[in-house]
Amino acid sequence: MENRDRQAWVIAISMFIALFFLWGGGYNTAPVFLGALLKSFHWSHARVSWIAAVLSLSVGIAGPIAGWLLDRIEARYVMGAGAACAGAGLIAAGRANTFEGLVCAVAILGVGLGSSTLLPASLIIANWFGERRGAALGLATAGMESGGMAMTYLSGYVIATHGWRAAYLLLAVPAIVLVLPLLLIVARTRPAGVAPKSVAESARDLPGHEVGEALATRAFWMLVVVELAFGLAIGGTFLHLVAFLEGYGYAERSSALVVSLVLGMAAIGKPVFGAIADRIGGKNALVISFTMTATGVFVLLDAQNLWMLALWIVWVGLAGASPIALVPLVLSEALGLKRFGTLFGWLGLVMTLGLFAGPLIVGRITDLTGSYTQGFELCALIALVGAAASFACVAPKTALITPIVVPSANSI
Repeated sequence: MENRDRQAWVIAISMFIALFFLWGGGYNTAPVFLGALLKSFHWSHARVSWIAAVLSLSVGIAGPIAGWLLDRIEARYVMGAGAACAGAGLIAAGRANTFEGLVCAVAILGVGLGSSTLLPASLIIANWFGERRGAALGLATAGMESGGMAMTYLSGYVIATHGWRAAYLLLAVPAIVLVLPLLLIVARTRPAGVAPKSVAESARDLPGHEVGEALATRAFWMLVVVELAFGLAIGGTFLHLVAFLEGYGYAERSSALVVSLVLGMAAIGKPVFGAIADRIGGKNALVISFTMTATGVFVLLDAQNLWMLALWIVWVGLAGASPIALVPLVLSEALGLKRFGTLFGWLGLVMTLGLFAGPLIVGRITDLTGSYTQGFELCALIALVGAAASFACVAPKTALITPIVVPSANSI
Protein backbone atom coordinates (compact mmCIF):
# COMPACT_ATOMS: atom_id res chain seq x y z
CA MET A 1 0.00 0.00 0.00
CA GLU A 2 1.43 3.36 -1.03
CA ASN A 3 1.86 6.16 1.47
CA ARG A 4 -1.00 8.20 -0.01
CA ASP A 5 -3.28 5.17 0.01
CA ARG A 6 -2.44 4.58 3.65
CA GLN A 7 -3.11 8.22 4.45
CA ALA A 8 -6.53 8.00 2.78
CA TRP A 9 -7.57 5.15 5.03
CA VAL A 10 -6.06 6.77 8.13
CA ILE A 11 -8.17 9.85 7.40
CA ALA A 12 -11.26 7.69 6.80
CA ILE A 13 -10.73 5.99 10.16
CA SER A 14 -10.28 9.37 11.85
CA MET A 15 -13.62 10.48 10.35
CA PHE A 16 -15.22 7.32 11.76
CA ILE A 17 -13.83 8.11 15.22
CA ALA A 18 -14.95 11.75 15.06
CA LEU A 19 -18.48 10.79 14.05
CA PHE A 20 -18.50 8.00 16.65
CA PHE A 21 -17.99 10.32 19.60
CA LEU A 22 -19.41 13.61 18.31
CA TRP A 23 -22.56 12.64 16.42
CA GLY A 24 -23.02 9.33 18.20
CA GLY A 25 -22.75 10.96 21.60
CA GLY A 26 -24.07 14.44 20.87
CA TYR A 27 -27.03 13.71 18.60
CA ASN A 28 -28.01 10.04 18.53
CA THR A 29 -28.42 9.94 22.31
CA ALA A 30 -31.25 12.52 22.11
CA PRO A 31 -34.12 9.99 22.47
CA VAL A 32 -32.71 8.76 25.79
CA PHE A 33 -32.34 12.30 27.13
CA LEU A 34 -35.85 13.28 25.97
CA GLY A 35 -37.33 10.37 27.90
CA ALA A 36 -35.34 11.34 31.01
CA LEU A 37 -36.36 15.01 30.75
CA LEU A 38 -40.04 14.08 30.42
CA LYS A 39 -39.79 12.20 33.70
CA SER A 40 -37.61 14.78 35.45
CA PHE A 41 -39.53 17.96 34.60
CA HIS A 42 -42.96 16.57 33.62
CA TRP A 43 -43.00 18.72 30.50
CA SER A 44 -45.43 18.02 27.66
CA HIS A 45 -44.31 16.01 24.63
CA ALA A 46 -44.48 19.16 22.51
CA ARG A 47 -42.33 21.15 24.95
CA VAL A 48 -39.61 18.55 25.34
CA SER A 49 -39.60 18.09 21.57
CA TRP A 50 -38.25 21.64 21.27
CA ILE A 51 -34.95 20.48 22.74
CA ALA A 52 -34.41 17.95 19.95
CA ALA A 53 -35.81 20.40 17.40
CA VAL A 54 -33.40 23.20 18.38
CA LEU A 55 -30.51 20.74 18.31
CA SER A 56 -31.43 19.74 14.75
CA LEU A 57 -32.05 23.31 13.62
CA SER A 58 -28.72 24.56 14.92
CA VAL A 59 -26.93 21.73 13.10
CA GLY A 60 -28.65 22.85 9.91
CA ILE A 61 -27.93 26.54 10.36
CA ALA A 62 -24.25 25.78 10.89
CA GLY A 63 -24.16 23.67 7.71
CA PRO A 64 -24.13 26.36 4.98
CA ILE A 65 -21.58 28.42 6.91
CA ALA A 66 -19.33 25.41 7.46
CA GLY A 67 -19.77 24.35 3.83
CA TRP A 68 -18.73 27.78 2.57
CA LEU A 69 -15.68 27.69 4.83
CA LEU A 70 -14.76 24.15 3.75
CA ASP A 71 -14.56 25.26 0.12
CA ARG A 72 -11.99 27.87 1.19
CA ILE A 73 -9.91 26.72 4.18
CA GLU A 74 -8.54 23.43 5.48
CA ALA A 75 -11.14 21.08 6.94
CA ARG A 76 -9.15 20.38 10.10
CA TYR A 77 -9.59 23.96 11.31
CA VAL A 78 -13.35 23.94 10.70
CA MET A 79 -13.76 20.51 12.28
CA GLY A 80 -11.50 21.35 15.22
CA ALA A 81 -13.49 24.47 16.07
CA GLY A 82 -16.70 22.48 15.74
CA ALA A 83 -15.49 19.73 18.08
CA ALA A 84 -14.55 22.31 20.72
CA CYS A 85 -17.98 23.94 20.36
CA ALA A 86 -19.73 20.56 20.68
CA GLY A 87 -17.84 19.75 23.86
CA ALA A 88 -18.74 23.14 25.33
CA GLY A 89 -22.40 22.58 24.48
CA LEU A 90 -22.46 19.19 26.23
CA ILE A 91 -20.88 20.70 29.35
CA ALA A 92 -23.39 23.56 29.32
CA ALA A 93 -26.29 21.10 28.93
CA GLY A 94 -25.13 19.14 31.95
CA ARG A 95 -25.07 22.33 34.04
CA ALA A 96 -28.37 23.82 32.79
CA ASN A 97 -31.05 24.50 35.40
CA THR A 98 -33.86 25.86 33.22
CA PHE A 99 -35.62 24.96 29.98
CA GLU A 100 -34.20 28.06 28.32
CA GLY A 101 -30.68 27.25 29.51
CA LEU A 102 -30.94 23.71 28.16
CA VAL A 103 -32.19 24.97 24.80
CA CYS A 104 -29.25 27.38 24.53
CA ALA A 105 -26.82 24.59 25.44
CA VAL A 106 -28.12 22.21 22.77
CA ALA A 107 -28.02 25.06 20.24
CA ILE A 108 -24.27 25.44 20.94
CA LEU A 109 -23.92 21.67 20.66
CA GLY A 110 -25.74 21.69 17.33
CA VAL A 111 -23.50 24.38 15.85
CA GLY A 112 -20.49 22.31 16.83
CA LEU A 113 -21.92 19.13 15.32
CA GLY A 114 -22.85 20.89 12.10
CA SER A 115 -19.25 22.06 11.71
CA SER A 116 -17.41 18.89 12.70
CA THR A 117 -19.33 15.79 11.61
CA LEU A 118 -21.26 14.73 8.50
CA LEU A 119 -20.62 17.68 6.17
CA PRO A 120 -16.82 17.95 6.48
CA ALA A 121 -16.40 14.17 6.74
CA SER A 122 -18.38 13.67 3.52
CA LEU A 123 -16.35 16.34 1.73
CA ILE A 124 -13.08 14.78 2.80
CA ILE A 125 -14.12 11.24 1.82
CA ALA A 126 -15.47 12.46 -1.54
CA ASN A 127 -12.09 14.05 -2.29
CA TRP A 128 -9.97 11.09 -1.22
CA PHE A 129 -11.97 8.27 -2.84
CA GLY A 130 -13.33 7.73 -6.36
CA GLU A 131 -15.04 4.64 -7.79
CA ARG A 132 -15.67 3.08 -4.36
CA ARG A 133 -16.75 6.36 -2.87
CA GLY A 134 -20.09 4.91 -1.76
CA ALA A 135 -18.47 2.15 0.28
CA ALA A 136 -15.99 4.60 1.82
CA LEU A 137 -18.77 7.04 2.74
CA GLY A 138 -20.76 4.18 4.22
CA LEU A 139 -17.86 2.99 6.32
CA ALA A 140 -16.88 6.45 7.58
CA THR A 141 -20.40 7.63 8.35
CA ALA A 142 -21.17 4.34 10.09
CA GLY A 143 -19.34 5.95 12.99
CA MET A 144 -22.49 7.98 13.63
CA GLU A 145 -24.58 4.91 14.39
CA SER A 146 -21.77 2.86 15.93
CA GLY A 147 -21.17 5.72 18.34
CA GLY A 148 -24.89 6.12 18.86
CA MET A 149 -25.19 2.44 19.75
CA ALA A 150 -22.41 2.60 22.33
CA MET A 151 -23.18 6.06 23.69
CA THR A 152 -26.94 5.50 23.91
CA TYR A 153 -26.45 2.40 26.01
CA LEU A 154 -23.82 4.16 28.14
CA SER A 155 -25.99 7.26 28.53
CA GLY A 156 -29.00 5.16 29.49
CA TYR A 157 -26.96 3.46 32.19
CA VAL A 158 -25.52 6.72 33.53
CA ILE A 159 -28.95 8.40 33.48
CA ALA A 160 -30.46 5.52 35.43
CA THR A 161 -27.68 5.49 38.02
CA HIS A 162 -26.41 9.08 38.24
CA GLY A 163 -28.91 11.25 36.36
CA TRP A 164 -29.05 13.01 33.00
CA ARG A 165 -26.65 15.79 34.03
CA ALA A 166 -23.84 13.33 34.63
CA ALA A 167 -24.53 11.71 31.27
CA TYR A 168 -24.17 15.00 29.39
CA LEU A 169 -20.90 15.78 31.16
CA LEU A 170 -19.53 12.31 30.46
CA LEU A 171 -20.20 12.68 26.72
CA ALA A 172 -18.15 15.89 26.64
CA VAL A 173 -14.92 14.16 27.70
CA PRO A 174 -14.02 12.26 24.49
CA ALA A 175 -15.10 15.21 22.33
CA ILE A 176 -12.51 17.46 23.91
CA VAL A 177 -9.78 15.04 24.99
CA LEU A 178 -9.72 12.68 21.99
CA VAL A 179 -11.55 14.01 18.93
CA LEU A 180 -10.35 17.63 18.97
CA PRO A 181 -6.59 16.83 18.83
CA LEU A 182 -7.18 13.94 16.41
CA LEU A 183 -8.90 16.18 13.88
CA LEU A 184 -6.28 18.90 14.11
CA ILE A 185 -3.51 16.39 13.48
CA VAL A 186 -5.01 14.05 10.88
CA ALA A 187 -7.87 15.65 8.91
CA ARG A 188 -7.03 17.02 5.44
CA THR A 189 -9.47 18.35 2.84
CA ARG A 190 -7.87 16.53 -0.12
CA PRO A 191 -4.54 14.89 -1.10
CA ALA A 192 -1.64 17.33 -1.19
CA GLY A 193 -0.79 16.52 -4.79
CA VAL A 194 -4.32 17.45 -5.88
CA ALA A 195 -4.20 20.90 -4.34
CA PRO A 196 -1.36 22.82 -5.98
CA LYS A 197 -2.33 26.08 -4.29
CA SER A 198 -4.83 26.99 -1.61
CA VAL A 199 -8.00 25.02 -0.84
CA ALA A 200 -10.08 27.76 -2.48
CA GLU A 201 -7.95 27.85 -5.63
CA SER A 202 -7.86 24.07 -6.01
CA ALA A 203 -11.67 23.85 -5.57
CA ARG A 204 -12.13 26.07 -8.62
CA ASP A 205 -10.16 23.56 -10.70
CA LEU A 206 -12.32 20.58 -9.69
CA PRO A 207 -14.94 19.17 -12.10
CA GLY A 208 -18.58 19.96 -11.44
CA HIS A 209 -21.11 22.78 -11.28
CA GLU A 210 -20.91 26.18 -9.69
CA VAL A 211 -23.66 26.95 -7.17
CA GLY A 212 -25.78 28.93 -9.63
CA GLU A 213 -25.57 26.16 -12.22
CA ALA A 214 -26.50 23.52 -9.64
CA LEU A 215 -29.58 25.46 -8.56
CA ALA A 216 -30.86 25.27 -12.14
CA THR A 217 -30.82 21.45 -12.19
CA ARG A 218 -33.62 19.06 -11.32
CA ALA A 219 -31.15 16.82 -9.51
CA PHE A 220 -30.43 19.43 -6.85
CA TRP A 221 -34.10 20.13 -6.11
CA MET A 222 -34.93 16.44 -5.95
CA LEU A 223 -32.14 16.12 -3.39
CA VAL A 224 -33.79 18.97 -1.47
CA VAL A 225 -37.01 16.93 -1.32
CA VAL A 226 -35.05 13.82 -0.36
CA GLU A 227 -33.30 15.59 2.53
CA LEU A 228 -36.51 17.18 3.80
CA ALA A 229 -38.37 13.86 3.65
CA PHE A 230 -35.55 12.08 5.46
CA GLY A 231 -35.44 14.68 8.22
CA LEU A 232 -39.21 14.68 8.76
CA ALA A 233 -39.63 10.91 8.68
CA ILE A 234 -36.61 9.97 10.80
CA GLY A 235 -36.87 12.94 13.13
CA GLY A 236 -40.55 12.27 13.73
CA THR A 237 -40.04 8.62 14.64
CA PHE A 238 -36.53 8.08 15.98
CA LEU A 239 -36.44 11.01 18.41
CA HIS A 240 -39.72 9.86 20.00
CA LEU A 241 -38.75 6.18 20.08
CA VAL A 242 -37.99 5.88 23.80
CA ALA A 243 -41.19 7.67 24.86
CA PHE A 244 -43.18 5.57 22.34
CA LEU A 245 -41.82 2.29 23.69
CA GLU A 246 -42.32 3.33 27.30
CA GLY A 247 -45.96 3.99 26.38
CA TYR A 248 -46.16 0.29 25.47
CA GLY A 249 -44.80 -0.64 28.90
CA TYR A 250 -41.12 -1.11 28.09
CA ALA A 251 -38.71 -0.07 30.85
CA GLU A 252 -36.36 2.88 30.38
CA ARG A 253 -33.29 0.67 30.08
CA SER A 254 -35.05 -1.66 27.64
CA SER A 255 -36.08 1.31 25.48
CA ALA A 256 -32.52 2.63 25.51
CA LEU A 257 -31.31 -0.83 24.49
CA VAL A 258 -33.68 -0.78 21.49
CA VAL A 259 -32.24 2.57 20.39
CA SER A 260 -28.75 1.16 20.81
CA LEU A 261 -29.55 -1.95 18.76
CA VAL A 262 -31.20 -0.07 15.89
CA LEU A 263 -28.17 2.23 15.70
CA GLY A 264 -25.94 -0.83 15.63
CA MET A 265 -27.89 -2.21 12.67
CA ALA A 266 -27.59 1.18 10.97
CA ALA A 267 -23.81 1.01 11.35
CA ILE A 268 -23.96 -2.23 9.34
CA GLY A 269 -26.55 -0.91 6.89
CA LYS A 270 -24.61 2.16 5.78
CA PRO A 271 -21.62 0.29 4.30
CA VAL A 272 -23.99 -2.30 2.82
CA PHE A 273 -26.11 0.34 1.09
CA GLY A 274 -22.96 2.21 0.06
CA ALA A 275 -21.65 -0.93 -1.65
CA ILE A 276 -25.06 -1.49 -3.26
CA ALA A 277 -25.02 2.11 -4.53
CA ASP A 278 -21.62 1.56 -6.14
CA ARG A 279 -23.29 -1.17 -8.21
CA ILE A 280 -26.85 0.01 -8.94
CA GLY A 281 -26.42 3.79 -8.52
CA GLY A 282 -26.93 6.07 -5.54
CA LYS A 283 -30.46 7.18 -6.44
CA ASN A 284 -31.69 3.60 -6.82
CA ALA A 285 -30.25 2.65 -3.44
CA LEU A 286 -32.04 5.69 -1.97
CA VAL A 287 -35.37 4.43 -3.33
CA ILE A 288 -34.88 1.08 -1.61
CA SER A 289 -33.89 2.76 1.65
CA PHE A 290 -36.92 5.07 1.82
CA THR A 291 -39.32 2.28 0.87
CA MET A 292 -38.00 0.03 3.63
CA THR A 293 -38.29 2.90 6.13
CA ALA A 294 -41.91 3.60 5.15
CA THR A 295 -43.03 -0.02 5.44
CA GLY A 296 -41.13 -0.41 8.70
CA VAL A 297 -43.33 2.19 10.42
CA PHE A 298 -46.28 -0.20 10.34
CA VAL A 299 -44.14 -2.91 11.89
CA LEU A 300 -43.12 -0.51 14.68
CA LEU A 301 -46.75 0.30 15.47
CA ASP A 302 -47.14 -3.35 16.54
CA ALA A 303 -44.16 -3.06 18.89
CA GLN A 304 -46.04 -4.56 21.85
CA ASN A 305 -45.24 -7.82 20.05
CA LEU A 306 -41.59 -8.40 20.86
CA TRP A 307 -40.98 -10.24 17.59
CA MET A 308 -42.35 -7.33 15.56
CA LEU A 309 -40.09 -4.95 17.47
CA ALA A 310 -37.12 -7.21 16.69
CA LEU A 311 -38.12 -7.25 13.00
CA TRP A 312 -38.30 -3.43 12.98
CA ILE A 313 -34.86 -3.14 14.57
CA VAL A 314 -33.33 -5.17 11.74
CA TRP A 315 -35.49 -3.88 8.84
CA VAL A 316 -35.35 -0.14 9.53
CA GLY A 317 -32.01 -0.35 11.31
CA LEU A 318 -30.35 -1.47 8.08
CA ALA A 319 -32.11 1.04 5.81
CA GLY A 320 -33.16 4.03 7.88
CA ALA A 321 -29.85 5.88 8.19
CA SER A 322 -28.38 4.98 4.80
CA PRO A 323 -29.49 8.25 3.11
CA ILE A 324 -26.87 9.99 5.26
CA ALA A 325 -24.20 8.16 3.25
CA LEU A 326 -26.09 8.00 -0.04
CA VAL A 327 -27.03 11.68 -0.49
CA PRO A 328 -23.42 12.96 -0.63
CA LEU A 329 -22.67 10.15 -3.09
CA VAL A 330 -25.57 11.16 -5.35
CA LEU A 331 -24.56 14.82 -5.03
CA SER A 332 -20.98 14.12 -6.13
CA GLU A 333 -22.22 11.90 -8.98
CA ALA A 334 -24.73 14.44 -10.26
CA LEU A 335 -23.10 17.82 -9.65
CA GLY A 336 -19.41 17.10 -9.13
CA LEU A 337 -16.99 18.27 -6.43
CA LYS A 338 -16.36 21.89 -7.40
CA ARG A 339 -18.80 23.36 -4.85
CA PHE A 340 -19.56 20.19 -2.91
CA GLY A 341 -19.10 21.86 0.48
CA THR A 342 -21.46 24.75 -0.21
CA LEU A 343 -24.14 22.62 -1.90
CA PHE A 344 -24.05 19.89 0.73
CA GLY A 345 -24.17 22.55 3.43
CA TRP A 346 -27.47 23.84 2.04
CA LEU A 347 -28.82 20.32 1.65
CA GLY A 348 -27.82 19.65 5.24
CA LEU A 349 -29.81 22.68 6.31
CA VAL A 350 -32.88 21.29 4.54
CA MET A 351 -32.42 17.93 6.27
CA THR A 352 -32.14 19.53 9.67
CA LEU A 353 -35.21 21.67 9.03
CA GLY A 354 -36.97 18.33 8.64
CA LEU A 355 -35.33 17.02 11.80
CA PHE A 356 -36.45 20.23 13.50
CA ALA A 357 -40.07 20.02 12.38
CA GLY A 358 -40.51 16.24 12.54
CA PRO A 359 -40.35 15.83 16.34
CA LEU A 360 -42.55 18.91 16.85
CA ILE A 361 -45.21 17.67 14.44
CA VAL A 362 -45.32 14.17 15.89
CA GLY A 363 -45.22 15.51 19.46
CA ARG A 364 -48.13 17.85 18.75
CA ILE A 365 -50.19 15.10 17.09
CA THR A 366 -49.47 12.84 20.06
CA ASP A 367 -50.64 15.48 22.55
CA LEU A 368 -53.86 15.98 20.56
CA THR A 369 -54.68 12.30 19.94
CA GLY A 370 -53.05 10.61 22.91
CA SER A 371 -51.28 8.19 20.56
CA TYR A 372 -48.21 8.07 18.36
CA THR A 373 -50.08 6.14 15.64
CA GLN A 374 -51.24 9.02 13.44
CA GLY A 375 -47.93 10.86 13.69
CA PHE A 376 -45.91 7.78 12.75
CA GLU A 377 -48.25 7.00 9.83
CA LEU A 378 -47.64 10.53 8.53
CA CYS A 379 -43.89 9.83 8.71
CA ALA A 380 -44.40 6.70 6.58
CA LEU A 381 -46.18 8.74 3.91
CA ILE A 382 -43.38 11.31 3.91
CA ALA A 383 -40.82 8.52 3.46
CA LEU A 384 -42.66 7.37 0.33
CA VAL A 385 -42.41 10.94 -1.02
CA GLY A 386 -38.67 10.69 -0.42
CA ALA A 387 -38.55 7.45 -2.41
CA ALA A 388 -40.29 9.11 -5.36
CA ALA A 389 -37.93 12.10 -5.27
CA SER A 390 -34.93 9.76 -5.14
CA PHE A 391 -36.09 7.99 -8.29
CA ALA A 392 -36.43 11.36 -10.07
CA CYS A 393 -32.93 12.53 -9.09
CA VAL A 394 -31.29 12.15 -12.50
CA ALA A 395 -27.89 13.72 -13.17
CA PRO A 396 -27.97 16.55 -15.75
CA LYS A 397 -26.42 15.62 -19.08
CA THR A 398 -23.88 18.43 -18.77
CA ALA A 399 -22.63 17.35 -15.35
CA LEU A 400 -18.92 16.95 -14.97
CA ILE A 401 -18.45 13.85 -12.90
CA THR A 402 -14.79 12.98 -13.37
CA PRO A 403 -13.35 13.19 -9.85
CA ILE A 404 -9.77 13.84 -8.89
CA VAL A 405 -8.77 10.62 -7.13
CA VAL A 406 -5.91 8.37 -6.29
CA PRO A 407 -6.62 5.27 -8.44
CA SER A 408 -4.75 2.79 -6.29
CA ALA A 409 -6.63 3.91 -3.17
CA ASN A 410 -9.89 2.80 -4.78
CA SER A 411 -8.64 -0.66 -5.63
CA ILE A 412 -8.20 -1.59 -2.00
